[in-house]
Amino acid sequence: MKAQLRWVLYNIIILLSIQLPLYAQDTIPVVKYAYIQRDSAVRHTQSSNLIAVNAGKKTVVNADNTLNAADFNADSYLQQLSDLDKYDKKHDPKPIVKLLNNDQFKTVTSDKKRSHKFYYHLANIFTRLKMYPLAMKCYFKTLPVAGESDDIHLTDTVTLNYSQQSSDPSPVMIYTQADTSLAGLLAINNKDQQMLTADTNGYIYSRKEIQSKPEQACNITDPFDDGKQASAYALMIHIQQPVSGKRKIFIKLNKVGHTFITLIKYNTDSTSVSRSFGFYPKKDHFLSATPLFPTSTSVFKDDERHNWDETIGTFISERKFNKILQVVREYDQKKYNLNKNNCTDFGLNLAGTAGIKIMDTVGSWPLGRGNNPASAGQSVLEGKVLNMDSNRSLFICNDLDLRP
Repeated sequence: MKAQLRWVLYNIIILLSIQLPLYAQDTIPVVKYAYIQRDSAVRHTQSSNLIAVNAGKKTVVNADNTLNAADFNADSYLQQLSDLDKYDKKHDPKPIVKLLNNDQFKTVTSDKKRSHKFYYHLANIFTRLKMYPLAMKCYFKTLPVAGESDDIHLTDTVTLNYSQQSSDPSPVMIYTQADTSLAGLLAINNKDQQMLTADTNGYIYSRKEIQSKPEQACNITDPFDDGKQASAYALMIHIQQPVSGKRKIFIKLNKVGHTFITLIKYNTDSTSVSRSFGFYPKKDHFLSATPLFPTSTSVFKDDERHNWDETIGTFISERKFNKILQVVREYDQKKYNLNKNNCTDFGLNLAGTAGIKIMDTVGSWPLGRGNNPASAGQSVLEGKVLNMDSNRSLFICNDLDLRP
């Protein structure tokens, strides 16, 4: 009798283990978004909890989504941009291209307050379009300028210094004698516009699922050694929850979410190198990386097109950037473990090296416990995020799917 009970229990555990959490999924939905109001508990900037645009007088727009020169109103222009900065079921880059395809934005950015709103909206929009280098460039334009006063416009002639409040002795931004303006180096340029146009022309919305392809560690780290002088470095951590906006660790027994990283190097010649990647289990057998057999060999995958619900970004020093690359190389030799070395452990490790600390990231599941996307993502939504290197705020962008 006891032997029969053990046999039945063993079979139940096997059946559950086949479907229970793997903390990195091979398939990714291309687009999944819905519009909700921003959560005021999440701090986006140091000066305020919410980036909002004062609704101006509605102005009739042309068929190409631009304003007539005679009717141009900066507040109305910002309102159009604000309308594009929202959660949605899908994101279309064409309206933003049309809105930027004229010189009207120069009038908006000549004013400090409007410029701040303008670039922060763009940072959110480009992040949701997965144009991460361009997004962080726009976020850079919203950062406080050293010695800035209220009557000074945010222009490309002012340099920044982030090392004053940081425990890292090396500067976050790199200066050269030939380039006296870092803001000028990170300005939106013709190459960015060409990339935006090219991505827009090639953009096709689809609800079909795609697979993140395996990637060797050298293909992640080596492209940053391009022989070019860097002007800045950035890191972004992306979290996809199993259920957007909820601390639910898994759903339907096999949907568990994912956490991955984007690294960006900006060069002084206005080029950039970017890699988005995650840490996955490489199935040794059909029960590996499950609660019954939590350990497995690992593999990196290219997550450039992977969806996410929450993203945090920050600029970092060259020393920290190189340290992060070294951590990536070390992970290439590590085993994946569902409980203590999964995709979220990997993401939190790299983000922690950059000075990003997300609190309350641990949860439990049958036969296991550890860091997971559901808990980490929900902590971001609840504002449980710290910048350990300075008093400056982090870039936080959310794009949830709250559809029933």
